[in-house]
Amino acid sequence: MPGAALVRTCAALLACALALAACAHRGTSAPSGVLRVGVEVEPTTLAPILAESITDNEILRLIYDPLIGCDRLGNPVPALAAAVPTRANGGISADGLTIAYRLRRGVRFHDGRPFTSADVAASFRAVMDPRNPVATRHGYDVVARVETPDPYTIRFRLKRRFAPFIGTVFAESDSPYYVGPAPLLRGALVQAAIASAPVGTGPYRVVRWLHGDRLELAANASYWAGAPRIPRIVVRFIPDENSQLVGLQTGDLDAVIGLSASAAAQARTIPHVRIDASPTNGYFGFLMNTARGATADPRVRRAIAEAADAAAFRRDVTHGYYAPAIADLPTILWAADPALRPIAHDVAGARRLLEAAGYGAPRRLSLEIALVQQSQTFRSEAVLLQSELRAIGVEAHLHGYLSDTYSAPLAAGGILARGRYDIALYNWISGMDPDDSSQLTCAERPPNGYDQSFYCSAAMDAAQRDALASYDESVRKKAYARVEALLLRDVPIAYLGSPVKIAALRDDVGGFSPSLITRTANAERWTLRR
Repeated sequence: MPGAALVRTCAALLACALALAACAHRGTSAPSGVLRVGVEVEPTTLAPILAESITDNEILRLIYDPLIGCDRLGNPVPALAAAVPTRANGGISADGLTIAYRLRRGVRFHDGRPFTSADVAASFRAVMDPRNPVATRHGYDVVARVETPDPYTIRFRLKRRFAPFIGTVFAESDSPYYVGPAPLLRGALVQAAIASAPVGTGPYRVVRWLHGDRLELAANASYWAGAPRIPRIVVRFIPDENSQLVGLQTGDLDAVIGLSASAAAQARTIPHVRIDASPTNGYFGFLMNTARGATADPRVRRAIAEAADAAAFRRDVTHGYYAPAIADLPTILWAADPALRPIAHDVAGARRLLEAAGYGAPRRLSLEIALVQQSQTFRSEAVLLQSELRAIGVEAHLHGYLSDTYSAPLAAGGILARGRYDIALYNWISGMDPDDSSQLTCAERPPNGYDQSFYCSAAMDAAQRDALASYDESVRKKAYARVEALLLRDVPIAYLGSPVKIAALRDDVGGFSPSLITRTANAERWTLRR
């Protein structure tokens, strides 16, 4: 099978690279009390609301805190807030239009200034300031006004009920924003001092940022959750996964955060290295353009989904790391409906659907598949899918793009946002709340949101309204069962697997326990035995 063959070839090349590196270099003596972590992407900014990638968020979480965090299953836990707002404790008003937080006392920023409600209000204003190019204002834009009746209380008055608020606003969402100090959040943040010299409340403070090389952090001894157990962390920017693996092999790195499944399969063969693969709220699959071309026909979309072998993807491309997916919500999340069943791999059924749609020997179907060319996961799955489509009489042509072009907004000519594809491989990582409205409602089609399959359904919009308007978890769970059933019926997206967050750790690193969203969420409890 071509996809499996490509994965095996890449694995062999990586193994050779590791063997050569081990022969050439056996590492230097590891510094005591310094954890050396490799990441793929250097952040463009360290401002608390301007993260551009998952890796940016992992780094910012070392420096800043949210109001609300989450545990490994996505349950909310208090961070800068002293408690999670609920109706029972008065944090959510009876009409659902006021969300009030009591803030944790005794918290200080790295510069010694006390944390108060004024900092939360200033952080909110910074998110809403049009001069700041935040990734999204979803959830923040339902706020009518912010009130700070005292230094340890902040109230958000909403324009309408918005059930995901607590898991979205200054929480571990799909675009996490953190609370910064009010005096440093005035004006545009891109060029502000906080972008390069951050001041947070988090477990570590920035000592030095050597652009293109590393970020050096020191423990915040007065951290509200307890002084971190590791005195210093050095985050090294290593875009090449081969180099990351060599660093683990030689002992020049203690950990790598953000490995692909293919690299993890190699890393787990390195002596004294273990893999931590923790679940997340997300999916890997492919979008189908519902707005134009052959994929506007739901019969064609379902045929393509039935042709794709999700089990082969998980086995051959992700080396067994990814979990089975039903639709977009992982089975570990409270809102997932275990009664639903995924679309089955059915080659004969796919051929029948194509014939019903008017395609076959006299009228061959040709489709364009878009992918991120830097991603080995995307490349391997694209070749596999191309082969699977050929088996049902569909010719597919692959088109690789750089990731920034692929995911760019409409105004910047983004491939997905402009709909320049028939099928587009897609990886989505969401937040702690099951809210998926930004991908699936009519109003969220580009340029307004992430509905980049251009799916529009009155039934879906109605289900999403019900899910967003009630704070009752049982009501929301029923609404999301409708959402998931509609996705399986209309097939704007085919789901191949539920991703995991992967980290490789040498065996002297302990205490690593990611949340559902963030791998660095408990960094103050990490340990290093040397």
